[in-house]
Amino acid sequence: MVQGAVIASIYLVATFLTSAISFGMIQFRISEALAALALLFPGAPLGLFAGCLLANLLNPASLGVVDILGGSLATGIAALLTYRLGRSYRKKLQHYYQNREKADRPPMMARLIPLSLPVIINALIVGTYLPFLIQGAEPTLAVVLLSVLSIFISQAIAVYALGLPLLLAMECTPAAFDAVKYEE
Repeated sequence: MVQGAVIASIYLVATFLTSAISFGMIQFRISEALAALALLFPGAPLGLFAGCLLANLLNPASLGVVDILGGSLATGIAALLTYRLGRSYRKKLQHYYQNREKADRPPMMARLIPLSLPVIINALIVGTYLPFLIQGAEPTLAVVLLSVLSIFISQAIAVYALGLPLLLAMECTPAAFDAVKYEE
């Protein structure tokens, strides 16, 4: 519960500190880097959902209930699926902690594949509805596809360029050891 609250708080603050680029048709949410923590910490999915919900709810230029709930659910579901798909990663990390002299850290693919979920899910969900909310009238297929592509690129940068180094750094902390200690 504490993990989730901390992650939600950091998400909210990071989103508002970068609000000029965090909202709108073309957006880059640095706070989405925290999606990488869903691979490691069980409290992360709820924290990411709550942080995104609060950020969207408190957005002074709110796009309404579809964006508030749609974006938050996309982030929360992606984080939950990332956590579930990351089970083998956490087991390998647990094995590494128990046998440091003989074992290597989990292979990079054990991280990259689960981290693709926040990128893909947010791009498909948020990228699809944003043009309808922002343009009002029926946007062309090209506009929707460009929106999906834009969210995909910004999510990939946030998750892989910012979130992955965060995850790798977190792997070296006692918090990560505690997170995987009881992984079954």
